[in-house]
Amino acid sequence: MLIDLHTHTTVSSGCSIMSPEGLIEAARHREVDAVCVTDHFSIEGANVTQDLARKLDYPVFRAVEARTDWGDMLVFGYYQDIPEGISLRDLCWFVHEVGGLVFVAHPFHRGGGPSLTLSFEGRGLDLETDWDEVGVMKELDGVETLNGNVSDHDNARAVTLARRLGVPGIGGSDAHAVGMVGSAATRFSSPVGSDAELVTALRTGEYAPVRL
Repeated sequence: MLIDLHTHTTVSSGCSIMSPEGLIEAARHREVDAVCVTDHFSIEGANVTQDLARKLDYPVFRAVEARTDWGDMLVFGYYQDIPEGISLRDLCWFVHEVGGLVFVAHPFHRGGGPSLTLSFEGRGLDLETDWDEVGVMKELDGVETLNGNVSDHDNARAVTLARRLGVPGIGGSDAHAVGMVGSAATRFSSPVGSDAELVTALRTGEYAPVRL
């Protein structure tokens, strides 16, 4: 099953120009089996899109892209708004308490907002050499190793980071407009039919990021 795990709508992401209807239509056109809405800070966009998708008979899953003191994170299984600037350690605690997962988004991205590498540099550190000196890195459940808005070089660096951390990698388009939907996604070995099943599937590691 092919799922685009990183998309944004106009409902809760001010940087997006893609409506929930546009997202669903684009995903169907690209023959993506499902999408996950990951609006910034807020679960509202995911809720609205999922409600619409039920009427249109298309699978939409919910998540949030959180902005932490260590950059942007994709949060699965925690269906609440997340305050901007939350500490990564607190975020991981809250999310793990309810059985959710935290994946670092576009770790080597240098445009469009905070990232893990910029957060390291802001502290006089280098993500590629100093990753094991920051204890909270061990709290991460995975890494977005294929982001549709990130260069091949920086996605390759994300693959290396995931390997060093010993966690799985996922793919998502990071679409803010219909033309980007499905440019990157994650292929799961088994069908996913609900938010809870998505979290379970992400926990298994039985999937692979793919470029479309």
